[in-house]
Amino acid sequence: MIGTIPSADKSDARALPAVILAGGASRRMGQDKAHLPLNGQPLLDHVYHRLAKQCAPVVISGPQDRFIKNQTVIVADGVSGFAGPLAGILAALEHFSMKETTATHLLSVAVDTPFFPENLALCLEEEAGTPESLVIARSENRTHPVFALWPFQLKQDLAQWLKVPENRRMMDFINRHSPIFVDFSIEKTSAGALDPFFNINTPDDLARARRFAVALSTA
Repeated sequence: MIGTIPSADKSDARALPAVILAGGASRRMGQDKAHLPLNGQPLLDHVYHRLAKQCAPVVISGPQDRFIKNQTVIVADGVSGFAGPLAGILAALEHFSMKETTATHLLSVAVDTPFFPENLALCLEEEAGTPESLVIARSENRTHPVFALWPFQLKQDLAQWLKVPENRRMMDFINRHSPIFVDFSIEKTSAGALDPFFNINTPDDLARARRFAVALSTA
């Protein structure tokens, strides 16, 4: 299980609730990706630190038995079976709906993507024209639906959508709601071109991520 996540500097964090989606099966990796070591720390710790500088509060979506529940709240899917990322987003929307929040949106990120933009929340919020806007990150014309601003107003519609077992594809749901797309640039590093939404699915991906981490730390 993941240990205690060190506290992050939240001085610049926006009053925007966020969720780290960490409930994947990790079949291609062969082990839980949240636990994978990157520069001596689990991936979850890297993602949590980067996200907590942008948003507050932050919760983790995943099975309760995978993580030590310290100061970070773990929200479990309420949809039976493995319903994918949409179920984790719904669980977070429901969790924060029971709290006192004036936020109109929830930000979601993936646990296997440690280099997502440090200005992700700001850039997505700037394009959210209304409380109903669903805003999705994109890079090089590739859509990243897990990195998105989800309106709380979609909670009921998403709950109804997931009652149908065939409704699991994120883009099928997203396209029902006139999404807004925000483009992010590729970063040049000494280890090669880095897509900020590069995600770790295989041991080879993990090796690449370690090279990128070293390149970024010495830039």
